[in-house]
Amino acid sequence: MKNSLKTCAFILSICALLTANASYKYSNDVANRSNIESKAKLTKKATNKNTNELVIYNCADYIDNELIEEFEKEYNCVVKYYEYDTNETMYNKLILQPEGTYDLICTSEYMLQKMVRAGLVEPLNVKDECPVYAQYASKEVSKKLDTMSIDDSSTLADYVAGYMWGTLGIIYDSNYGDTIKEDVKSWDIFWNSKYKNVISIKNSMRDTFVVGLMHAYQNIEKKENLTDDESEFVASVNRAKESANSEQEVIQNIFDMVINEEKYNSIVEVVKEELISLKQNIFGFEVDSGKNDIITGKIKMNLAWSGDAVFSISTALDETDKVLEYYVPDDGSNVWYDGWCLPNGSNRDLATKFIDFLSIPENASRNMEYIGYTPFISCDEVFDYASRTYGLSEYNEDTTYYGPYHEEEEDYDVDGNYVVYNGKYYQAFVTDDEFSNILPTDTTHWVEVNAEGLSLSDPYDLNFFFKNDESTRDYTIYPFEEMQNSLETQYPSSEVLDRCAVMKDFEARNDDVIIMWGQLRAYTSMTVYYVILVTVAFAAITFGVVTFIQKRKSIRNRSKSLKN
Repeated sequence: MKNSLKTCAFILSICALLTANASYKYSNDVANRSNIESKAKLTKKATNKNTNELVIYNCADYIDNELIEEFEKEYNCVVKYYEYDTNETMYNKLILQPEGTYDLICTSEYMLQKMVRAGLVEPLNVKDECPVYAQYASKEVSKKLDTMSIDDSSTLADYVAGYMWGTLGIIYDSNYGDTIKEDVKSWDIFWNSKYKNVISIKNSMRDTFVVGLMHAYQNIEKKENLTDDESEFVASVNRAKESANSEQEVIQNIFDMVINEEKYNSIVEVVKEELISLKQNIFGFEVDSGKNDIITGKIKMNLAWSGDAVFSISTALDETDKVLEYYVPDDGSNVWYDGWCLPNGSNRDLATKFIDFLSIPENASRNMEYIGYTPFISCDEVFDYASRTYGLSEYNEDTTYYGPYHEEEEDYDVDGNYVVYNGKYYQAFVTDDEFSNILPTDTTHWVEVNAEGLSLSDPYDLNFFFKNDESTRDYTIYPFEEMQNSLETQYPSSEVLDRCAVMKDFEARNDDVIIMWGQLRAYTSMTVYYVILVTVAFAAITFGVVTFIQKRKSIRNRSKSLKN
């Protein structure tokens, strides 16, 4: 009996220990990491550089590897290419390495801010050092880097060359449920019980923080009997609204509350509670598997970066005929910008040449096709790729057009290019041929087609991204109906961007957000444990009672036997 009670007490103590240690563990992790950072900065020494070697550190699945091979041949060099899973993983590894370990790093805008402020990155004058990038980078997107401050005198534009950009939204199976197309217009869908266990969320602190923050922003004032933290959160939101002049400024001010508000811990606590409730409704967290899981049907909905969504939508349609769609909720979301930076001690010459190599129009187009993400580069070649992929555009004499051909490697037929010319629609029909500067009225290369048979959606204006001062071309795409959502995913409209903002570095508050994230990831509903505990305790007590009764009975039987 005593042994059984000891077992129960032991189980209770284990459960209490597990719950009590979560916060302590992640607080210590943050403290240890801070100590490591300080020590790393003191002990780093530059490595001996091989001027013929370029060491690149980039996110997984984020480049066409053939371009790396071609760069090696062109510049007679060796490229060592390493990948990481999250920005935080990259940062933690970087600060432990000697200066000069990496020559070129690609990461997100908030991490770039952090790295520059920590003194880990060298300035970069793209105009002089990366002239090809400077020529072709979209002015509309590049200027965003100039709005992200480092200090009073510098911005990210002084340290970074842009790579890819996009939005954070929801990719979903459009045939799952009758109301899903309406439900995805709000982040509420992730808390909706009818989608329980079919949702995956990014194992990314900042991206998932956005979801919890925006859900709280849209819903907290509807609650009754607010806690002190919730009341403080509402007050912060009201101040954010009062100082804004547009919807986008409101969203940006909401994103910046953790940085700007004195009582920022209330904001972090509210977001944590939102995400704890969300965690109980999802299938799980993921970094890169979600883009394939939604294709196979393992999940029906995924918090996704737009580039991954492009991949999933295209692959699902090609391989399974499944219709996936992407949407940026009306509540507001994150627009992100990834860029290249030169860490201290880098091989500057080869690093800047590599940035320019990726910015060559043909290479930028190939890279976009391979990874599915949207480059900073806004040249005609990239527009032509988007136009051919998603629909058609106005005829352009400098564009290379293709007749119908068979894709040998993938084993499928490709239609000839379509164009609009003088209000009529034409298709290139010369088999296995490519040409330029031949008007659509030339019947040896073109044939007029019926517009109704093309099933086109409304024209999609991309002049805001591709237009430059010298260009006279019209950058409008007429998307095929089945490709409209993919085009909008690849190139979000001005309307979508107006409800998106940048989630900046949390600066001095970053450690508190990391602790919150750790507590969230460690959090487990104790209901299951309580049920198990009660069951085990009941079984132990029952076993003890039965054993005790059996022993007493055995003693009585022996006593009777001795008397007899």
